[in-house]
Amino acid sequence: MAHIENRSRIQVKVKNRDDLTRLFAHNHAEAAQRYCADLHDQQLKPLVSLLDEAYMVRYYVNGKRKGFTANSAAEAEAIQKRIEADQYTGLFVDYTEAHQTSFADLLIRYLKEEAPRKKGFSVIGYQINMWLEDAGYERQDLAALHAAHPNPQDRNLRVSKPTGRRMSQPSEAAVFIKKSFAALGPEDFREYMDERLQCVEPATVDRELDVFRAVCNAAMSAWRIHVHMDPMSGLERPKYFNERDRRLREDEEVRLMEAAWEEDRLWSERALGDQLFSEQDSGTKYQRLKALREARQIVSDGARHVPMFGTFIQFQLMTGARRSETLKLKWNQLSLDNQTAFLPETKNGRSRTLPLRADLVELLRELPQTGEYVFPIPADYLRKAWLRMCEVSGIETVGSERLRIHDLRHEAISRVAEAGSQTPGGFSLLDLQAFSSHRDPRMLLRYTHLTPTGLAKRC
Repeated sequence: MAHIENRSRIQVKVKNRDDLTRLFAHNHAEAAQRYCADLHDQQLKPLVSLLDEAYMVRYYVNGKRKGFTANSAAEAEAIQKRIEADQYTGLFVDYTEAHQTSFADLLIRYLKEEAPRKKGFSVIGYQINMWLEDAGYERQDLAALHAAHPNPQDRNLRVSKPTGRRMSQPSEAAVFIKKSFAALGPEDFREYMDERLQCVEPATVDRELDVFRAVCNAAMSAWRIHVHMDPMSGLERPKYFNERDRRLREDEEVRLMEAAWEEDRLWSERALGDQLFSEQDSGTKYQRLKALREARQIVSDGARHVPMFGTFIQFQLMTGARRSETLKLKWNQLSLDNQTAFLPETKNGRSRTLPLRADLVELLRELPQTGEYVFPIPADYLRKAWLRMCEVSGIETVGSERLRIHDLRHEAISRVAEAGSQTPGGFSLLDLQAFSSHRDPRMLLRYTHLTPTGLAKRC
């Protein structure tokens, strides 16, 4: 059975004396009595009443006491009747946890329990931390959460910044995550979506809604937090067309490789400077600057040049590997003699082996094998270096004409498709799938844009 507790405030007032009106919490009755006594001493007649504003409906589920809040006696009585009726018929559903848990709590729980199982943990973490910060909460330590998880998807994941980095400008609409899970509705997500569409691409907003969707599903299905209706039910996602056919044009590859040479010079100076500094006895700032000057001189004299970025670009163009696959590639997964690179895990969850052209093998042999990874480039550093290379090359860095690192994969697959069109017998769709690692042929077709010239020769 359910019972009602009146938690409304106690009001003490005097007729025609509004300045003497006082309100007391429901559990401060003694203070109200003392105030009434003071008024009587002043020859005044206080009027005491209990407001109709706050009630708690108490009930038990499996021996545990639960409660619903109500704002009036009528609402409390309606809740009491519904609970008792549902309990009597055996159809009772406990919505208490959904009312007592904010969506921000669910985001943090998802970040702790579910996100480490995903390949995109870092991106999910950055997004959730962005929303928490915008709503006034503290950012979570992603590295610590990942390390504490009993079964993360990638135990060797490198989290460059513990709490992640802000990926876009603040969102005022993100404050909706303070609301309880039970109080959420499609209008909350729609308001957030409309605001975000003013500053980012629809595809970005859609990916953010994917995270909200995953959290709601986990709450309702895995954690059994009951709500009357799915809060995202009825929400219409933004419509967009994000298929790209951006190819390298004219001498863009040549210009990129020239810009990569300059980036390689900076990388060589930095790597050699760190090496020289580590070999010194002193660890002062002066010694670090001295080591860097020596490194610059050695590199400028031509005695040291590591073609890190030039090789990275050619690796993307010759293998069609995804950026994440390339950055995770380790030296013990390379067989330069056999001209192969083994990828134990890819986006589609399957391993594959990349064939390496002889000229690419020669470029790889020029890289120093001093660490675990073939391309030990932090993701943030690569992003900034790519932007610099495009700017130096005169290639667009914003808008639909910008060149992205992923476009190199698109270019590689398209080149293979074109080569197949000029080869006797051609390449089958299975050949292209083996090269690109796409499991769905429809996704593969998005990348195989043959040039008009190639099509004209086949007609």
